Amino acid sequence: MEQEKIKCIIVDDEFPARILLKEFVEKVPVLELVGSFKSGLEALPVIQTGNIDLMFLDIQMPDITGVNFLKMITKKPLVVFTTAYSEYAIESYQLDVLDYLLKPFSFDRFMQAVGKAMARLSQQPAAATNIAADTDNTADAASKDIMLVKADHKIHRIKFDSIIYIEGLREYVTIFCENNEKVITLESLKNLENTLPASKFIRIHKSYIVRVDKIKALYGNQLKVEGVKDYLPIGKSYKDIVQSSLFGNE
Repeated sequence: MEQEKIKCIIVDDEFPARILLKEFVEKVPVLELVGSFKSGLEALPVIQTGNIDLMFLDIQMPDITGVNFLKMITKKPLVVFTTAYSEYAIESYQLDVLDYLLKPFSFDRFMQAVGKAMARLSQQPAAATNIAADTDNTADAASKDIMLVKADHKIHRIKFDSIIYIEGLREYVTIFCENNEKVITLESLKNLENTLPASKFIRIHKSYIVRVDKIKALYGNQLKVEGVKDYLPIGKSYKDIVQSSLFGNE
């Protein structure tokens, strides 16, 4: 399930801001950092190649502001403004900027912007359903052991038996599969819960769905899952269901 990367750059005159964004980008498998620049003029040659999908652009920079820089370039990638000044929000929307991150922003908020970029690049509305059961006439579909996932400009065929667990965060989910493979897509865990076979998967938390036969132990309010280093939490409202489903009423 090789994924097509979203090529991105960082343009910010502040070194700590560039480091933080670089760390955020490196946490997201779908993103590929092409370069990190102190000014728009420094980044211009890379942008002019037309190979950049997404730019994280600071507004307040000494040589040329992010707003003025964006107005001067012709080959525009998708742009996420990053700034400590909220008064630029209206102008950012007038420039058709994808998102506006007000410093300091969290990784969760950063991922919302990434989700918007994924939706725009795949030409799918943010609220669209990106996961569905496979309904073609192949043998795999006949046995109903595969789902289709729209991510990174592609449609991935994921076997249910290859999934270890799924983590949800706001508008997107990360599907963790065997062999250290991950797929990130815009979707809700609720829709996934309705798509996945109930005999094979269980919702254990508002943010987690786990493949049942990968569960190795229940420890208090946590589950040990095969192939996962850390214990996964069990939500309070799911504990009784998890207990009865996995270990009966004992």
